[in-house]
Amino acid sequence: MSAFRLVAFALVAFAVVACTLVVAPQLVRELRAADTLATELTFEKDILPIIKAKCIRCHAGVEPKAGLNLTSPTSLLTGGKSGAALRIRAAEFSLLYEMVSSEKMPPVGQKLTAEEKGLIRKWINDGASGVSNAAAVDRSEDVTDTDLWSFRPPVRPAVPDVRQHDRVRNSIDAFVLQQLEEHDLTLAMQADRLTLLRRASFDLIGLPPTPEEVERFLADVTPGSYERMIDRLLASPQYGERWARHWLDVAGFTESAGILNEDRVLPLAWRYRDYVIRAFNSDKPYDRFLQEQIAGDELTDYWTAFENEERLPDDVIEGIVATGFLRTAADPSRPDFSSIKNAASQYFYPTIFDTLQIVCSSTMGLTVQCARCHSHKFDPIPQVDYYSMQAVLATAYRPGNWIPQMNRRLPIASKREKDAAAKKNAEVDAAIKALQTELATLKTTFTSRYFDDQLAKLPEELREDVRSALNAKPESRTEIHKYLVGKFEKKLRPQGKELDTALATYADFTQAAKGLNAKVAAEESRRWVFDEVRALYDQPGEATTPVLLRGDALTPGPLVEPGVFSAIAAPQAFEWSAPSSEAKTSGRRLAFARWLTQPDHPLTARVMINRIWMHHFGTGIVSTPDDFGVSGAAPSHPELLDWLATEFVRSGWSIKHMHRLILNSSTWMQNSRISAEHRADCEKVGPDNRLLWRQTMRRLEAEPLRDSVLAVSRTLSRPMFGAAQAVARQKDGEVIVPAGQDQNRRSIYVKILRLNPETMLEVFDQPTISVNCTQRSTSTVSTQALTLLNSDAMTRAASAFATAVLAEQPDDPVGRAVLIAFSRDTAPVEHAVLLNFFEAQQSRYLDQHAEDVRGKAEVIAEARHKALADLCHMLMSANEFVYVD
Repeated sequence: MSAFRLVAFALVAFAVVACTLVVAPQLVRELRAADTLATELTFEKDILPIIKAKCIRCHAGVEPKAGLNLTSPTSLLTGGKSGAALRIRAAEFSLLYEMVSSEKMPPVGQKLTAEEKGLIRKWINDGASGVSNAAAVDRSEDVTDTDLWSFRPPVRPAVPDVRQHDRVRNSIDAFVLQQLEEHDLTLAMQADRLTLLRRASFDLIGLPPTPEEVERFLADVTPGSYERMIDRLLASPQYGERWARHWLDVAGFTESAGILNEDRVLPLAWRYRDYVIRAFNSDKPYDRFLQEQIAGDELTDYWTAFENEERLPDDVIEGIVATGFLRTAADPSRPDFSSIKNAASQYFYPTIFDTLQIVCSSTMGLTVQCARCHSHKFDPIPQVDYYSMQAVLATAYRPGNWIPQMNRRLPIASKREKDAAAKKNAEVDAAIKALQTELATLKTTFTSRYFDDQLAKLPEELREDVRSALNAKPESRTEIHKYLVGKFEKKLRPQGKELDTALATYADFTQAAKGLNAKVAAEESRRWVFDEVRALYDQPGEATTPVLLRGDALTPGPLVEPGVFSAIAAPQAFEWSAPSSEAKTSGRRLAFARWLTQPDHPLTARVMINRIWMHHFGTGIVSTPDDFGVSGAAPSHPELLDWLATEFVRSGWSIKHMHRLILNSSTWMQNSRISAEHRADCEKVGPDNRLLWRQTMRRLEAEPLRDSVLAVSRTLSRPMFGAAQAVARQKDGEVIVPAGQDQNRRSIYVKILRLNPETMLEVFDQPTISVNCTQRSTSTVSTQALTLLNSDAMTRAASAFATAVLAEQPDDPVGRAVLIAFSRDTAPVEHAVLLNFFEAQQSRYLDQHAEDVRGKAEVIAEARHKALADLCHMLMSANEFVYVD
């Protein structure tokens, strides 16, 4: 939930409470008056007479006061200068009722009676019968302009001919050099091989190269060694972990849900994360990737497979898992909303709004939120088109028949498997019930036996009186009975744990009970249990989508059909027809997915290739990756963007092909450090490097930084996939993976909670997901340096780093530590400085242990380890470690 929604919800709640306290007596009178009416109220018969009597002098005619005409039912929704006059089924939030109930209106003359106020209140809450809302939709004519460059299909330009042929490794360089040469500029020199290795390693897998990888790369001087290094990184399983993180940002992926201060963990969300990792590793074509996420169930015909297959095919399972993309928006986790008035407006529609924002910003680079309330003020997106897009999702979300998110899941099983499981589990239940009956009988028998044994220990003259007292009904007990019960009942007839303890004294009971419980466990092990998927799928029944006037779910307008943004000049139109009433799914999402992924769609390929470019250069060709509209930035290299977009489609939508193309270009291989003369010439055309006259040095993002600390310290845990590691807030406020779990897994497997993100990741700008994140920010704050220098995690990593270095190269630990941390050898002067620091630290630690009674060798070894740990800690906190050249 966004911060705005949180604040708005709190203010509304406060207002309702305050209003209720003030007008409670008046409200009671209104309710009593309205409740006497059994028939349905209408505007013409019941409400208009009140307005004519009390309001018509100001709010009628051609120019009514405040622009509000109350004599027309349609104008009540259109409203005046202060907005809509009523919100359907929400009198307490309607301006009309607020003004008359508080007696602010009418300002002069006779106020409304309690009976009249009650009629207005009941009429609104009953649905405002008679109100027509078709005229209130914003149908601005200024949104038909399709001249926007990004709304036209990309056309593949010719590769330009440039003067500096020797710097052209592929077509990318020709387009970049074309603009540089117009200003008499050139590319920077190519970076050295080690810099390229480290840069490529972080770009593609998010980890530093190991010393062994450095050695192999430097030793391979044969032609094509650089290209082979790129291919090796792209084939690494860690590639998918790195690039899945980028996509999960734009998808708004987290593993918790709820509103306000609720942060309920979603136990099945990790399946979607694993799907994304596998998709990148397999180089799944991007068009198929989108189709599966938007309509995987419809694409793979899930319901047919469910009904007819013996087992669900792998591609069908993958398809329903992929729809987790449409389940990432904040979703209230209540199990039941029946007791909440207007739950759709408070809970359901905000989830749908956020989902549509995620879909449009991630796949089309559009900011559509404005069109929720009115036609977009900058982009050619009418309000009607926004709700036509929402109608694509309506059959799955259904705000009028909402499925609580914890219940919205599918089993990984076919109907045959479910039926077989039901039959098998019924047998298991029957067997367990029989065993539990047998166990209860056993317990009853021994409880009676225990009673008799304990009763026998009492004096003989008391036994029958005590038995009689305990067996008597409570209402018929005499005073003597009550006395005996109070004195002996707990001892003779213990309950709960006391009874279990008492029965445990009978060896034959214990043995028999153990045997029966073992049989129950054996039966339970025979139960069929299927894994489940947190998926999006259509719900049965008819789905309608109204335009929400001013974006308010309580002022619904005319109904719309599924559709897309009409101004986008896609060659193939959106095509959808309603299926038969027996169909399990509507096909709406699949129709949208196919429209979106047509080869010449104006936005789809451009937006994705721009995002790939952004992650390799720090800034996209369009620097606003979520806004390809009028108010977004113009592309720095428009012809290059279109050439890349068409190349992306020609390659079969291969993301790895685009990586190879970019990383094999002279543009990407440039040095970030240039001569003062070159810099002075280039900065004349703009210091922001938009023309790409050098590479950009970038700070590591939060996850690669944490993962690199674990990697160089040799503690990185590499198991892939599965449930994420939980995080917990400590007493000092730090949120970490607690002890007892795998604390050293890659960061993509650390649970992301909306309200409790892991502290180190948060400090280094892992986004706090409100809706989604299309571009991360990079901050520079003191807490980052303090975290690197003082956190327990860094101290533990430094100690482990030192242990590894001493084990691998005890003769030159300084050189080895620098090679592991920076992927390069130390320069002589640098080595001398670091060695001096290491030896000085070692001497300090030895001095601290001058009186130590342990053996000299042990003391020296400990001092050496601590000194090296200090050096390793310093290396991991250095800019060269934290930044990628």
